[in-house]
Amino acid sequence: MLIVENLTKAYGDFLAVKGVSFSVDKGEILGLIGENGAGKSTTIKILVGLLKPTSGTVEYDGLNLFENLDTIRRRIGYVPEIDTLYEDMKAREYLEFFASLYNANIKRIDYVMDILKIPDKTIAEFSKGMKRKLSIARSLLHNPDYLIYDEPIGGLDPTTALFIADFMKSLKDKAILFSAHNLYYVEMICSKVAIMKSGKILYYGDVEELKGMNTYKLYYKEDQTVKEFKTNDVEELNEFIREIALKAKIVRIYMDVRRLEDVYFELMKR
Repeated sequence: MLIVENLTKAYGDFLAVKGVSFSVDKGEILGLIGENGAGKSTTIKILVGLLKPTSGTVEYDGLNLFENLDTIRRRIGYVPEIDTLYEDMKAREYLEFFASLYNANIKRIDYVMDILKIPDKTIAEFSKGMKRKLSIARSLLHNPDYLIYDEPIGGLDPTTALFIADFMKSLKDKAILFSAHNLYYVEMICSKVAIMKSGKILYYGDVEELKGMNTYKLYYKEDQTVKEFKTNDVEELNEFIREIALKAKIVRIYMDVRRLEDVYFELMKR
């Protein structure tokens, strides 16, 4: 489990990260969301050991990150927001180079290229989406336990973004943390979410709990009058339908589903 406690990062008098705490366990996907400048990328750079925190702790399976940096880095797959690729290389050549650095099994190259549908072409010929897939493939070469991605689907076409989102969701043996601005994909694949603003966590927890309960509304006509029945319990709705169906005409059933985007903007306004 990745455990982050009271993480703080200061640049002089400016606090970029202010007492941030959360955890990510195997089989969980945590979405880190917030406005530009909220502190997401700074937090991610600390989690992979590129920046040292001013205070607070980062532990992977009980080991302090900065006391065991080399050991823990071997268990992390990291994709930065902006990735510089060696564009004169072919995809396989590029992955072979990094496999040698990771001392990874060369058979992993075939696996990651196949599962991510990466052709063996010169990287300069790749689209932005294919380059992103290649970065993700590189992060998987050493079969890490933790995947930490900074905007892995940002700026991609819908088809590629959906492919990468579905792929991350399929990695059930990993603990995954990624930042994103597109809340549709966060809601689709994340079990937990951490919402940041001005370096602080506004909310951390289960996505469904954050969204709250759906509201079900039933409109029915009785004695020439249209009436409304409202509940948050689908079983209560079904029971009411059974009771009312014989003596009234059901006009309409409506379900008001709260989206992550709705709750996010409510929090931002506060």
